[in-house]
Amino acid sequence: MDQQDSTTSRAGAFPQQAVVDDGDYPDLRIEDDLLDSADEIAYHEDEKVYRLEYDPSVDTPSEAVVAAVAAMIRTDPMALDPLYSAIDPSVLDGLFATSPAHRRRGQIVFRYSGFEIMASTHGVIEVNPR
Repeated sequence: MDQQDSTTSRAGAFPQQAVVDDGDYPDLRIEDDLLDSADEIAYHEDEKVYRLEYDPSVDTPSEAVVAAVAAMIRTDPMALDPLYSAIDPSVLDGLFATSPAHRRRGQIVFRYSGFEIMASTHGVIEVNPR
């Protein structure tokens, strides 16, 4: 299998386990320049999810989702399936858009690249590998 085939099959397949040999779950780094407001995705043992906390006034939810999934799979975001294959990025961003007069609250859950993704209005993306 050549390099291109390997990248393509990883992007659409179930993600690799993000664990180290001793069973601890590492915090994963967000690729440089993907997000301005966050640089890692942390594992939360009690909930068994990875959580990215970002500033929604700086980065969009769609950018945060792609950055989080790329960190989980340990791949370039361009190697992922397009986000619109799971959800319309402009709708996702629009759901969480805020203005001084209107602040929305809520969350949305969807599947993307083999993960269950929960995006919330307060700047949290949870990635569940189940």
